[in-house]
Amino acid sequence: MCFLGITANLGRILVVHGKEYSENAYNNQMKAQIISPKRGVIYDSNGNILAMNVAVETISINPGKVCYSNKKTVENELIAQGLATCLELDYNEVLEKINSKSSVVVIAKKVSEEKAENLKNWMTENKITSGINIDEDTKRYYPYNTVASNLIGLCNDANVGFVGLEDRWNNTLTGTAGKIVAMQDVYKNPISDETEQYVPVENGSNIYLTIDVTIQQIAEKYLKQAVAENSCSGGGNVIVMNPQNGEILAMATYPDYNLNDPYAVGPTGASEVWETYTKEEKNVAYNKLWLNKSVSQLYEPGSTFKIITSAIALEENLVQTDTEGDFMCTGSYQVEDYDIHCWRAEPHGVQTLRKALCNSCNPAFMQLGQRIGASTLYRYYEALGLFDLIGSDVAKTYNSVFHELQNVGKVELATISFGQRFEISPLQLITAVSCVVNDGELVEPKIVKQIENSDTGVIEVQEDKEVRKVVSKATSEKIKNMMQSVVVEGTGKRAGVEGYTIGGKSGTSEPMSGNEEAGYVASFIAISPIENTQVVVLTVLYDPEGETYQGGQTAGPVAANILSEVLPYLGINKDGENVTTQEKSVVNIPNVSSKTVSEAKEILEKYGFQIYCNITENETTAMVTDQMPKSGSLLEKGADVYLYTGENDTRLSTQVPTLTGLTVAEARQKLKENKLNIKIEGEEGKVVSQEPQAEKSVEEGTVVNVVVQKEEES
Repeated sequence: MCFLGITANLGRILVVHGKEYSENAYNNQMKAQIISPKRGVIYDSNGNILAMNVAVETISINPGKVCYSNKKTVENELIAQGLATCLELDYNEVLEKINSKSSVVVIAKKVSEEKAENLKNWMTENKITSGINIDEDTKRYYPYNTVASNLIGLCNDANVGFVGLEDRWNNTLTGTAGKIVAMQDVYKNPISDETEQYVPVENGSNIYLTIDVTIQQIAEKYLKQAVAENSCSGGGNVIVMNPQNGEILAMATYPDYNLNDPYAVGPTGASEVWETYTKEEKNVAYNKLWLNKSVSQLYEPGSTFKIITSAIALEENLVQTDTEGDFMCTGSYQVEDYDIHCWRAEPHGVQTLRKALCNSCNPAFMQLGQRIGASTLYRYYEALGLFDLIGSDVAKTYNSVFHELQNVGKVELATISFGQRFEISPLQLITAVSCVVNDGELVEPKIVKQIENSDTGVIEVQEDKEVRKVVSKATSEKIKNMMQSVVVEGTGKRAGVEGYTIGGKSGTSEPMSGNEEAGYVASFIAISPIENTQVVVLTVLYDPEGETYQGGQTAGPVAANILSEVLPYLGINKDGENVTTQEKSVVNIPNVSSKTVSEAKEILEKYGFQIYCNITENETTAMVTDQMPKSGSLLEKGADVYLYTGENDTRLSTQVPTLTGLTVAEARQKLKENKLNIKIEGEEGKVVSQEPQAEKSVEEGTVVNVVVQKEEES
């Protein structure tokens, strides 16, 4: 009877549930090991690492199963003391976790290798062999700490971006997990099986930004200084852009924060106040601190917008730059039942358009707005991209806020003509102004230069995007000429830089009625050089509470300070600079991007440059996507120029040699051997300094600036 019972039960297992049990057994034996992808690295335009991955550890324990080498269980208090000391944690919080009834408890994530090594040593000293788990992990690390923090953004504990570029380019940076599916026995030993599968991991792609970390640091230095000096309670932001290709060279926000420790200190700066905040209030404060003001905060541009109004009027042939008696300022202008005042109590009197722009006269621009009309203004606003959602590839972006065209009455027309009672982002304004000073060509702003597949090394270049022609070259030249007058004789005098041609326009917008606590917004937009403009700088300061809130006096000097360092750094020559004996054959390299290779070669060869472009494509159809050195750089005839196309963008690096003590001829030859170019400051003598410094790794074709000096006679 027992035998029959066993047989019957065996039959039930084999026949009735055989297929089900067989599938369960197979599924239990089949194990999938997930292979996590490496997150892509973020570089600046010169290959400097802005965001990378570092090895860290995750520490967990199996409560009640932490044992010595003799299998004896370790007391929870001893474990808590050891973990708290080694990992620098709170003892009571660790003990609470250890007393948990869960089978596995995570004690700490993203633990540094140093702390993990301390824990391993402690376990060895105390002969603890099991129950404490140290598992390999990675975390995001930012070598420059606070630099470009509001632009780059953050990742969470799972290495998923949730702020800034880390968020907007998360799919590109993340990659795809791989896995190994194989059979294992009860002891987790592999079992040979034909069903074993391997799905390779696809690591995240690396992205190269248009940001130059040196220019970024320059912008941040002077922005921070201005916010402090002018007591700007709302902080500020700076954008530096190349108007010819839309590349953003710097995008700074202040206050900033440490990317490697974003939660370290409450954004209020007062720990006693911070402790009283609720969780929701803290989240609001952090999101405000992490905000990228350049794209995610709208503002009234004020008088900087008069550049746009002027360009539209000139293009429509409704005004000339220097017609005497064209405008009248009596200190205010009557529009319906409103008396709208100029910013200055003393009337400006009779003015030309140039004088009106130099004086930043509101009545003159209200009169100009009436000539243009709302429908024409809005048609150009649309063409300039002021109604477009610009900057969505940088961070969460909000579109501009304008009156609906059908709701624009005489008062609304008057105020928008001088830049108030509508809101745009700083990036929208600098893009529109860049169009006006770039011969009228609107170029889409660009923050990512190229994307590199980290597994294959294949590079995808992000092409420049010329959107449309908005105003003529003639209008563009007139606007730049008037902007230069603003800096030479108008409200922008404090934005001048000795030796360079600078144009600009100040802006001061008052808060809207009912929102007085927001304070004034002071701003300044500057361009340089006037001819062949290569740099546009926009500075915005929120709620300055110092001696003055006027844009020309607060934001103008910021633009001047930035340009005084950025222009020489980019190799842009001073206007009228003395040409030395060695520099008589020096010329500015033209921009050949978006031309075919054959066209580019023809242009460059006229200047006597040596061109290098290693391509297999047809030179008459292959388009140049980038060049080294950059356009505008000052080069000797015979210098080396490297061209890159979409199919060929493999860049090689070389090391800068030591030049100090060499003659000009020796320095030139040494740089030539290292595939580098030279720019000389001084007439004769030996090299006394160089930039970049010796032994630095740079891209082939980089211009090395050397200063030569005669040795003093004893």
